[in-house]
Amino acid sequence: MRRQRFAVGEYYHIYCHSIDDLKIFRGRCDYERFISLLFVANGNLQTPRLDRTSGFGIIEDLSREKITVGEPIVDIVCFCVMPTHFHLLLCEKGKRRENNISAYVHKVLVSHAKYFNRKYERRGHVFESAFHSRHVDTNRYLVYLSRYIHKNPKDMAQWKGKEFKYPWSTYQDYIIWNRWGRLLERSIVLDQFKNLSECRAYVEERISEEDEAWLKQDGIDLNPV
Repeated sequence: MRRQRFAVGEYYHIYCHSIDDLKIFRGRCDYERFISLLFVANGNLQTPRLDRTSGFGIIEDLSREKITVGEPIVDIVCFCVMPTHFHLLLCEKGKRRENNISAYVHKVLVSHAKYFNRKYERRGHVFESAFHSRHVDTNRYLVYLSRYIHKNPKDMAQWKGKEFKYPWSTYQDYIIWNRWGRLLERSIVLDQFKNLSECRAYVEERISEEDEAWLKQDGIDLNPV
């Protein structure tokens, strides 16, 4: 797979799957630590140490500037964390160099792999050999991705039709209340809708035949993971 070059100001869909369908998020603590990691790893300073059971307390400290991780190296637009994989929609930031997304995702993967192996007393790889990325080269694709990522839990019986309640994605942060404040950059998507209700309606509606044809024509996999 050719290495993706990440250009400043551009948006990218990042997704990564566990090795051999390993369930890498097994309980609340796993999800909370990983989501906390997504935010505290987003800086040009050293990533703070995360406890196994710290919940979202460190994010509150980060939001209130009780701790700092330095200047953000990416914009986190939305995400969804599933039992065996995760999706991110990111924007590359940085004035001095490109490819901050690579550094950011590497920090996240290494940290979670070490945590997971230590907690569950195992050795070896946790994720597939490399994360996947696709350049979001049109606005239409960017808005579609926000829907795709937020609808990811639809294939789990307990969440089908209730995706907005899934706690490990940013869907509820778009249509109800933003739990992450300034740490989540929603405006690039939300500014394209009249209100939160219109955004929700877009996510909930069935994908049209026109959109399916457009996605296939552009070579976009409807189910990349």
